[in-house]
Amino acid sequence: MSKRELSYVTAGDPAWKRWLMGAVEDLSGRRKILPAYTHWRQTIAPHSPTMWNDLLALVGTRLSITADRDWTQAPPVPLVMIANHPFGIADGVAMLALAERLGRPYRILLHSDLTRIPELAKVGLPIDFSGTRAALQRNLQTRNEARALLARGTTIIIFPAGGVATAEYPFARAEELVWKQFVVRLIHQANASVLPVYFEGQNSPLFHLVSRFSTSMRLSLIVSEARRKIGRAIPVTVGRPLSIAEIDAARGSRSFLDELYVQVHRLGPAARAGEVPLPRPASERPQFPWDAPLDDRHRADEDASGSGRTAGAA
Repeated sequence: MSKRELSYVTAGDPAWKRWLMGAVEDLSGRRKILPAYTHWRQTIAPHSPTMWNDLLALVGTRLSITADRDWTQAPPVPLVMIANHPFGIADGVAMLALAERLGRPYRILLHSDLTRIPELAKVGLPIDFSGTRAALQRNLQTRNEARALLARGTTIIIFPAGGVATAEYPFARAEELVWKQFVVRLIHQANASVLPVYFEGQNSPLFHLVSRFSTSMRLSLIVSEARRKIGRAIPVTVGRPLSIAEIDAARGSRSFLDELYVQVHRLGPAARAGEVPLPRPASERPQFPWDAPLDDRHRADEDASGSGRTAGAA
C-alpha cells in the first residue's frame, strides 16, 4: 500500500494543499500504520474470507460487541446496515468486519475518493460529493446498483451522515452530521430490513478544533484518529433487524429518516434510559467550512419540513 492510497489527498488538490495534508498525515501517524497495512494487503487480504476482521486483529483493535440476541442470524431478506459515524476509518473497517460475520455478500457506500484503495474498490459503492450533474448521475447509478444487489441477497452498509460526527467545541459532545434521504429511498425501493449499529465514542478534541476552521486539516487528521484505535477496543452495540412495517409503527409523528436515527442512537449507553434527542436542524448548528451558505441551509430546513420531517436536516 502506498502513502497516496492511505491518504485523503486527491489528485485535484493544488500542490500546496497536497504537501500540507500529506505532511500532517505523516506527522500524525500514517508512517506508523503503513507497514501493518502493507503486510495485510500482501499476505492476508488476497486469501482471507474475513480480511476486515483479520485487519482489526493485526493491529490489536477489538470489537467489544453488545447485542441482545445472535445478530449474525439475520433473516434471509434484503438487509441494510446503518450506523452512526464517530471516527472515520475505524468505524468503517468495523462495519465491514461486522458484515463479514453475517456470512453473506456485502458492499459499502463510501466516498468515491476511497476507491483508490483496491480492497475498498472491490466492496465499495462510490458516492461522488462534487455536486456536479455528472456526479448526480453517477450517484443515481450507485443507488440502482445497490438496489439490485439487495435483491440478490447482498448486505448494503451505509453511514447515513456521510461524514464524521463533529463537536461544536473541542471538548463538547460530537453531533452527527445531517443524515441523508438516500438511505430512506433505498430501503423503500428494495423493501429492505434495517440492522442498526451504534459505535460509542468520538474523535479527539484536536480533530473537532480544526474542523471549525479547515476541511483539509480535518481530513488530514482522520488517519491519525485511526491510529489512536490501534490496540484498543471499540465498543459497539448491534440491534435487531427491523422491517419497514416495524419502523413505521414505531415512528409516530417522526419522519422515517428521523426514526432510523432514533433506532441507531437508542442503542447508545446514554440513551438507553431515556428519550433520544433528534439532530438539530442545519440552521441551528454551527456552520462548518464544508457547509452550504446559511441561506441554503435555511432552505434545506424548509424543504425538510415540507417533506414531513419533524426535526433534523434533509
